Amino acid sequence: MTDYSYRISRLQLELCSDGIDGALLAGTDQMLYLTGWKEGGAERFVGLFVPAEGEPIFLVPAMNAEQARGTPAAIQNVVGWDDADGWISPARGILCSWEAQRRILVDDELRSVHLIALQSLLPQTQFVPAGEIMCRLRERKTPDELRAMTCAANLIDEVFEEVVTQLVEGMTELELADLVLGAIRARGSTPSFTPLICFGPNAALPHHHTGVKALARGDIVIIDIGCTAESYASDITRTVSFGEPSDPDAAGIYDLVLTAHLAALSAVRPGATGEAVDAAARSVISEAGYGDQFLHRTGHGIGLSVHEPPNIVRGNTAPLTEGMCFSVEPGVYLTGRFGVRIENIVTVTATGGRSLNAEPGQTLRIVSAV
Repeated sequence: MTDYSYRISRLQLELCSDGIDGALLAGTDQMLYLTGWKEGGAERFVGLFVPAEGEPIFLVPAMNAEQARGTPAAIQNVVGWDDADGWISPARGILCSWEAQRRILVDDELRSVHLIALQSLLPQTQFVPAGEIMCRLRERKTPDELRAMTCAANLIDEVFEEVVTQLVEGMTELELADLVLGAIRARGSTPSFTPLICFGPNAALPHHHTGVKALARGDIVIIDIGCTAESYASDITRTVSFGEPSDPDAAGIYDLVLTAHLAALSAVRPGATGEAVDAAARSVISEAGYGDQFLHRTGHGIGLSVHEPPNIVRGNTAPLTEGMCFSVEPGVYLTGRFGVRIENIVTVTATGGRSLNAEPGQTLRIVSAV
C-alpha cells in the first residue's frame, strides 16, 4: 500500500530543513508509519535511528531482529542486542557514526529511562520531541490511507448495528464489550481501543471504565468503539436508550448534541481552524445552557493512532487542510443521571467535511427492552 522509503526520505528532508541531525523513533505508531512494523519491547529498548543523511538503522532486542529484517520498509541495517550486554553500547556506536549529534529528535513516547540513558551518552546534545515534525508527515492522509480508514469506519458501523440489537436486561457493560470484541474479530479486524460501554448514570462519565453495571430498563447507553483496517483506526460513539428513557430530558439532550455535531461538521473546510470547529459545536450547547456539561474537546485526529493531531479544541489556530481526519464528538454529561455523546470520523475535502461513518440517528434510538 505504501512507499515507506518515500516516507523516510520525507522525514530526512524535514530533518535537514529544521537543522536536526537525526531522529530516534521508538516502537510506536511513528515507527509503524515509517516502516510498516512496530514492536513495543516493554522494558527492552526498541529504536529506529534515522540520520538526516544516510541509511536508517534498527536497534532491537535480538529476539526481534528477524522481524525487523522482514518489515515492509526492507531496512537493511538491523542490529540486535542481547539481554546480557544491553543496548547502550550499540546505540553509542550508531549515534557516534553520525556526522553530528547537536540536535536529535526523540519519539514523544520513548520511555523516560531510555531517554535519560541517551542524555548521559551525549550530554552536549539537545533532544527534541519528534511530534511536531511527525505530525507534518502524518496529518494529511493519502488516498490509500483514506481507503483504509473508510474500511475501518464501515466495519465499526456494522459492529455497532450488530451489538445494539443484543442489549438485554441484566447484562453488564463488560458483557456488551465482549460482544463488541467478538463482532470485531469475526470481521477479521482488531479493536483500536478497549470498548467504552456506559449504562445509566455511568453515561455521565466521559471516560468511564467499563465495568459490572447491569443494564436496566430506561437506561441511556453510550457505546464508544473502534476497530482497524490495515492498521488504520476507526472510532465512533453512539447513544441509545434501552426502552423508553427513564429521564424525561434524555431525548431533548440527544437532539441538542446532534445539532452541535452537525454544526461542527458544517464548519469543517480547508482553511478553517480546529478552534472554529470546536466553537461551532460548543456554542450550540452553551446557548442551550449546558456549556459547563460539555467537558472535553470536540475532536481528536485519527489515523494509525486513535488519538493524534489535529485536535479540534479552543486554542488550535492552525488551518485545516484537505486530507486531515478527526473525530467530531460533542457531548453533554449530567452527573448522576445520564450523558449523550455522538461521534463520527470526518475528513476534510476540497469543499468541506465528509463523514466516514454512517450518519447517527436523527432522534434518540429506542432499543426494545423485551
